[in-house]
Amino acid sequence: MRIYPEQLADHLKAGLKPCYLIFGDEPLLKLEAIDAVRQVARKQGFDERHSFVVEQGLDWNQVYDACQAMSLFSARQIIELELPAKVDKELAARISEIGKQLHPDLLLVLSGNRLNQTQMKAAWFDKLSQSGTYVPVNHPEPRFFPRWMSARFQRFGLKALPDAVNFMCHSYEGNLLAASQEIEKLTLLSPPQPISVAYLQETIIRHAHFTPFQLIDTLLEGKVNRAQRILLALRAEGTEPGMLAWALCRELEQLTELALAARAGQPLVEHFSRLRIWQSRQQLIQQALTRLPFAKLQQLWQLMARLDDAQRRFDTEQAWLMLQTLALGFRDGTPLPLAGSDA
Repeated sequence: MRIYPEQLADHLKAGLKPCYLIFGDEPLLKLEAIDAVRQVARKQGFDERHSFVVEQGLDWNQVYDACQAMSLFSARQIIELELPAKVDKELAARISEIGKQLHPDLLLVLSGNRLNQTQMKAAWFDKLSQSGTYVPVNHPEPRFFPRWMSARFQRFGLKALPDAVNFMCHSYEGNLLAASQEIEKLTLLSPPQPISVAYLQETIIRHAHFTPFQLIDTLLEGKVNRAQRILLALRAEGTEPGMLAWALCRELEQLTELALAARAGQPLVEHFSRLRIWQSRQQLIQQALTRLPFAKLQQLWQLMARLDDAQRRFDTEQAWLMLQTLALGFRDGTPLPLAGSDA
């Protein structure tokens, strides 16, 4: 069974499943989901908890002993395993073995990074997700982020105007932990409700946090306004333009190669496999290829050359200007005014 973090509380009221698989890239949602399972389990007599981080050197005998041994203090136990990004055959076999030992007095909680489609099709995951519950804990998509933010205000007994909610989304996109902490601080100030944008601007500090990979995916989606905000946040955080240039160059190389293959009538599936492009990203890339004609990709390469030149001259301001212009170029097939200019 698959449910989302906002559904977990109601799901747990119906009773505990034998195991919970909590995977994703959002730390706050992951911690809250695991804690929610712990609290309900504790109320049902799971008073002893054993936590293990799966890494090189882990003594698996301790894990198996914890699964099999009866506690002197509690008849019910929780076994928590934090998995690495890659689950190889040996680890998969160990997880499957533990899954076979589950019983009503033993609760298994697995957690880790975001899973791709291949990992979710693995035998160990399929087996445990059928008998248990899978909770993906990833950052809300931009269109759902305001709903999450409104719910977070309500969770702390606060009400915010729609513009204030959008302001918080722009300020803390990519950093739910900082957003939650800031809202919690607001409760100490007893703000006038509903909270307005003007009040927030006077009282909060922006903590938006992004990665170059979020920038790339946003560009592939054609959401250039959001991409500009991400660029500003990355610059404020001290990200080097050279790192972003490298990521953009790599993505443009793949887009250009795929565009040439499409023009030659070749199936893209084979190229996706050869380039090791995850299935979850293939749709994003296909959207970009549909939106950006080959001539536009050539213009983007011209801007990449100017970005590279600015980097070589250590002209940071020009480098950031080129990054902003490149980001605008991912909107659609319209030629860029600066593409043929030397200015």
